[in-house]
Amino acid sequence: MIEIEKYKNHDIVKNGDEYRIIWDRGKKYFGYNVTESLAEKSRKSDKDALEVMFYLEHKRWPKEGELENYNKTDVKEYIGDGFIIYEEKGKYEIRIEKDCGGAAVKPVFYPITKELKEKALKSQRDGYEVVIYAETGRWPLKDQDEVDREFLREYPEFILKNPELNKELFSEEEFNHLVALGKERKKQKEQEKEEIRENPELILWVSEKKRNMFSEEEINRLEVLAKEKIKIRKKKIRKRCGIFIAIITILIGSFYSYYKVNNRNAFEEMYNSYYNVLPLRTITNMPQIVPLTRDQTEQSIRALNYKTNTDKDKVEISLVNNLDRKSISIISSSYISEEVYLDINYRYEVDTQKLINYVSFRGRNIPSTDDKQKQRKELLEKYNISKEYLQEKSDKLLDTVLTDWKRYSNSSYSKDNMGRLTIEKDEFLK
Repeated sequence: MIEIEKYKNHDIVKNGDEYRIIWDRGKKYFGYNVTESLAEKSRKSDKDALEVMFYLEHKRWPKEGELENYNKTDVKEYIGDGFIIYEEKGKYEIRIEKDCGGAAVKPVFYPITKELKEKALKSQRDGYEVVIYAETGRWPLKDQDEVDREFLREYPEFILKNPELNKELFSEEEFNHLVALGKERKKQKEQEKEEIRENPELILWVSEKKRNMFSEEEINRLEVLAKEKIKIRKKKIRKRCGIFIAIITILIGSFYSYYKVNNRNAFEEMYNSYYNVLPLRTITNMPQIVPLTRDQTEQSIRALNYKTNTDKDKVEISLVNNLDRKSISIISSSYISEEVYLDINYRYEVDTQKLINYVSFRGRNIPSTDDKQKQRKELLEKYNISKEYLQEKSDKLLDTVLTDWKRYSNSSYSKDNMGRLTIEKDEFLK
């Protein structure tokens, strides 16, 4: 049975005769396995606790005066609708999850003032205005009803926060439809929360948006439970397999053979190289890829960027592993004009074994429209981008990534032999 003892500066997690000390400092999390004697010392007083924490972090006991400001932080956290604001030493920063092309979503940070922080936390509308201002440097127009309508169509759950005001923006039929969608979305969120509570390990992999569904206190509790469950599971595996080295070798060989057989194509091979424990060479460790940070490895979407990327030309591999989607995407992004980018996308859906090849545009200077297909055609004509150019760029992207993977992993797959899959191209790449 897992017991958690809470103290002023730290917590002690006791699992049988094993102890673990955990604490936070601003955005950072610390956790160490300790002996019973260290755990007992940390219980004596706040000073003893800080000494133990310092020892665990720095691998030595503190010298005179080193505890005076140890583990102190000025970072404060404020959670809003779709954003987080950090306060440190009188400075403020807003964190927003932003679409960076294809299926990839990354957190971006913008400095803001105290006044903007206070405005963002007043209401959902104020928060939305501050987010727009932080991203563009311009306030959204107060009378742009269409912007409000588009926002509520994309996030219908927000229509429930002020239904009487939002009702004026839509016809009765559409309003009722959005209310129904909003209630369904709200129900789904509650179901997701319950699923994570029942399986706390999921908290280590879900997106920042889903983490924001919980309070900071509950996130900390779920993370402790998750890590202890994983630790117990690993311990049981070690105990079961301890003296059967020969058997383990055979099993690993069998599993590896199974892994190779079940990689039906190059994309599954790359995807499974990261999410399967057996492969020694994972796509995240390719020499062409920028190493992931610790925060990135804990997200449900992992964006792998090529080291050769520039502000105008980028190649990215995106891995998605969450409750409703498992996919790998390859994206080539090119600068076309100011705040206009052309993306060549390959998205492989693991469940359907389908590879979707399509063209898209993004950027603040892209006009808003419901007819994306027509918009793409018009933009291709506007910037004189030919079908031959798109096909050539698409082929080059696929060849580059698959060749890099083949050389690194000794894969049997290539651009000309991708394996078993269904390819679906949009009209601009056929």
